Amino acid sequence: MDHSLRTDLRKSYITDEVFAAGDVLRDPTQIKDHAYYMGVVDGSTRYGDIKYAGPVADFKSHPKVTADPDRRSLLRTEWMKEFFATSSNPVGHGFNLADANNGFACFSFAPKSDIPIKIIVLDDTQREDDNSADIHGHGFLDRARWSWLKKELADGDAAGQLMIIAAHVPIGVEVTAPTSEMGWWTDPQNAVTLPTLIAELHSHPNLIMWLSGHRHLNTVKAFISPDPLNAPEKGFWHVETSSLRDFPQQFRTFEIYLNSDYTISIVTTDVDPAVRDGTPAATSRKYAIAAQQLVNANIYNSNPTNDPTIKPMPTGSYNAELVKKMSPAMKTKMQSMFAAR
Repeated sequence: MDHSLRTDLRKSYITDEVFAAGDVLRDPTQIKDHAYYMGVVDGSTRYGDIKYAGPVADFKSHPKVTADPDRRSLLRTEWMKEFFATSSNPVGHGFNLADANNGFACFSFAPKSDIPIKIIVLDDTQREDDNSADIHGHGFLDRARWSWLKKELADGDAAGQLMIIAAHVPIGVEVTAPTSEMGWWTDPQNAVTLPTLIAELHSHPNLIMWLSGHRHLNTVKAFISPDPLNAPEKGFWHVETSSLRDFPQQFRTFEIYLNSDYTISIVTTDVDPAVRDGTPAATSRKYAIAAQQLVNANIYNSNPTNDPTIKPMPTGSYNAELVKKMSPAMKTKMQSMFAAR
């Protein structure tokens, strides 16, 4: 959000006045207006009723709430630093490998020193100072992050490491912005277009998977190699995982196997947490089911890109075994490290 459009936006979190703006869903620039009170959640009610919402003209005076200096929005740097205030290890929970002081939230690590796998944690969210008045749901890489990603991928290939990218925003599963609020941002401030990004990813045969969330859906997409006959190893898998807030409220596990023919199998399994009747967890599940029915009963069958490699499951759950072929060089390395048994 361009804070110059509304300098009192962050201040509104801590003051005693209810925030008023225009219809930002129809036109994000209307945040400059003061036509409608956005309302607040009444935590004293069972269902969190909304109060103080509606046209400003309907109120005789400015609605008030209790001011609270701790009720505030966090900047990216503030959010990252919170991970260092912990009694668990590692302190920083990954951000100890990043430039937390400057808000650079990308880092990479090797989970096991004796297995050639590298995890690239990529922050592909929009910056808060990108001067965009649009809703900040698009995929975005500034020049620093784009340069960093290309180097990490090149280094992984050179080191003979299979690579997994873990990002927030998915790629190639929504129509390109501005048609979609979740597509890749087309603004010139974005350092890379979606076609260029995908071409770069295809050029690294050791990339096996891109993990993401953001859309609250469980889907799998195949990024097929541009030369599937002669270089199938240039293809990779794209796996989205839903939020635990939304039905089917599952988290996902990944198991990576080296097969006897020296292909890689990625077993993606959705885990269904058990809930006990009468608990808050059980109530949450009922709400998740109701939300799906009310908002969009067919959301799990939607495929806005009409991509034949995306096959949403009608239940919202998605378990699969995804097979990846390795490059000749990587296959030779794995044969030397792990002889067929």
